[in-house]
Amino acid sequence: MSNSLSDPERVATVDLDVSPPARRPRAAGPYTGIVLATCALFVLSAIVVPKSLSAQSLGAMLPFWAILAIMSAGQTLVIQQRGIDLSIPGVVSLTAMGFVVFVDRNDAPVFVGLLVVVALGVVIGLVNGLINTRINVTPLITTLALNALLVGAMFTYTKGVGSAAPPSLQAFAASSVLGISTLVWLAIATVLVVGFVLRQTAVGRRFVAVGANPDAARAIGVRVDCYIVGAYIAAALLFALAAVLLAGYAQNPAPTMGNPYLFQTVMAVVIGGTSLAGGRGSVVATAVAALFLTQLGQVVLTLGANAAVQLLVQAIAMALALAGAAMLERRRKRTA
Repeated sequence: MSNSLSDPERVATVDLDVSPPARRPRAAGPYTGIVLATCALFVLSAIVVPKSLSAQSLGAMLPFWAILAIMSAGQTLVIQQRGIDLSIPGVVSLTAMGFVVFVDRNDAPVFVGLLVVVALGVVIGLVNGLINTRINVTPLITTLALNALLVGAMFTYTKGVGSAAPPSLQAFAASSVLGISTLVWLAIATVLVVGFVLRQTAVGRRFVAVGANPDAARAIGVRVDCYIVGAYIAAALLFALAAVLLAGYAQNPAPTMGNPYLFQTVMAVVIGGTSLAGGRGSVVATAVAALFLTQLGQVVLTLGANAAVQLLVQAIAMALALAGAAMLERRRKRTA
C-alpha cells in the first residue's frame, strides 16, 4: 500500500521548531550595585564638587582608601565565617602606637618592630578564634571584650604618649610608584591575593563552604574550627599591618586612631555585598565599597560639612545598601 503523501509533502507538514529556548533575563550579581554606585558617585563628584577629583585631592584620599581597603579585607574574612571583629580599634591603636614606641625606646630596626607586630597580630587573632570556637562565646562579645583589653594594654605600655614614626617608615608611606602612592599598590596587591586564594584554591573554596554551611562542611570532614580561627588570625594580621602603614603615613599616631575603622570596615563589607549569614563575599567588592565610602567622605568634607554630617551620610548609604541588597536577593529568587 502506498502512502497518501509523498516524502516531500510529509516533511512540509511537519512543524519544526528549531528556535533556541527563550532565556531568562540574567539577574544582576550581588556586587553589581556597589560598582555602579561608585561610578555614579565619581560622576556626580565631577559635576557637583570637581575639586574632590583634583590631583591633590585624589593624592590625599587614595592612601586612606588603601588603609581602609586592607582592614576591610580582614573584616570580610571574619564576616564570611559568620562572625564579626569589633576588636579592630584596639588592634590598630595598640599595634600603631606600640610599634613606634617600641622602635623609639629600644632603638630597634623597623624590621624587628614589624616582626613584633606580626607576632602580636597572630596572638590576637588566635585568642579571638579560640574563644569563639572552643568556649563558644559569641564573636560580638569576644571581640568587644578583647578590644577593651587591647586599649588598656596600649595605654599601659605607651602611657598614652606616642612617638614619631621611624623616618624610613614615613618615607615608605609617602613614596609613590608611577605617580601612585605605594600604599595604593599594596592595597591592590593585598585584595587581589586574598581574592585569588578564596576563589582559585582548594583552601579558599573550603573556607567559603565552611562559612556558608559549617554543619555540612563538618559532615564531609572539613576542620571547621581551623578555618574560623584562621579567619581571625588573617584579619588581625591585616589590621595590624595596615595600622603600621597608617602610623607611617600619619607620622605621629594617636591613641584613638583606630576608632573610625570599626564602623567603616563593617560598612565597607556590608555595602560591598558580603552576606552577614556567611559564605558569600568578595574582597574586591569590599575594596570598591571602601573607595565609595572614602570618596563620599571626601565630597562631604569638600562641601564644608563636619564629621557628624559625614557619619550621618555614611549611615544613610549603609541603610540604602542593605535595602538594595534585599531587593536584589528577592529578584534573584524570582528569576531562579
